[in-house]
Amino acid sequence: MAKPTLRVHLVPHTHNDVGWLKTKDQYFYGANNTIQHANVQMILTTLIPALEANSERKFIYVEQAFFSMWYEHQTDSMQSRVKKLVREGQLHFVNGGWCMHDEGATHFIGMMDQTTLGHDFLSREFGFIPKVGWQIDPFGHSKT
Repeated sequence: MAKPTLRVHLVPHTHNDVGWLKTKDQYFYGANNTIQHANVQMILTTLIPALEANSERKFIYVEQAFFSMWYEHQTDSMQSRVKKLVREGQLHFVNGGWCMHDEGATHFIGMMDQTTLGHDFLSREFGFIPKVGWQIDPFGHSKT
């Protein structure tokens, strides 16, 4: 009898809080690490060349608050490189909201507003909005 094959799926993705323990800027720039270690800009700065180095690599990005902050400060050349990775399916955007909202305590108006804000950015810069939801931090579920 043959041994069953074990398949392991690694899903590299972000889940960067936009203002949980620190401010958005502190998370982005890696400041105030006595509270929590985080330097979101370095995720993106190192991600792009890592994806370019191997066409089989893929990455899922969620929080447009951070992605747009990083992207808007890049050169035209870097923005073109990012758009190429998106076109080639190496860099994916899921959920696409400004942040990954808490499901249990968030009012539906807040959910709609932050999702619309992120989708507007993706539509403007990349010509699409995500078709895939991604909610890995639910903290319970509201009726919304």
